[in-house]
Amino acid sequence: MAALPPLATVEQLEDWLQVPRGSAPVPTVTLALNIASDMIRREARQTFTVRTDTLSLTVHGGRVYLPGPVSDVAEVTSRGQALDRGREWESGGDVLILFGRCPARVTVTFTHGWPVVPFEVVGLALDVAARACVNPKNLRQESTGQRSVTFASETLATSLAQVEVDKLARYRPVRSPSSSWRG
Repeated sequence: MAALPPLATVEQLEDWLQVPRGSAPVPTVTLALNIASDMIRREARQTFTVRTDTLSLTVHGGRVYLPGPVSDVAEVTSRGQALDRGREWESGGDVLILFGRCPARVTVTFTHGWPVVPFEVVGLALDVAARACVNPKNLRQESTGQRSVTFASETLATSLAQVEVDKLARYRPVRSPSSSWRG
């Protein structure tokens, strides 16, 4: 898979930090945005980009749970045979509903993701990257005169805060407790 673009731009981070455009050290800021974006994508289990995937998915009680948001379901197959849309299955958003006798697994080709990264996610990427750029040594306190430096015990500059993890929970794909996804 090709490298994904950061969830926010250098220009957005400069605006977020209220510094003049073009004043940020681009290599440092780009690295911070890439790291923040990767952490967010891993925690949310989402890429936040539109893409088409073909996945082999488990059927649970006549339902198949798809990672969303789903914009189109192109094909559903079982044991290599295409199932008839409208007669054997229909799409209900992020859930496929199968009719009749259901197979244990189906292969689904579908398009999903966000055409525009949600502003909440952009804001989280900017917050995480800003912490890394503004306070790279993770200092909590610094004094002059008889020099005193205190380092933060938590590593917020290089990790997601619990409130950020909680916000990303709403973007995680919906799965039944026992589902397993294989690409």
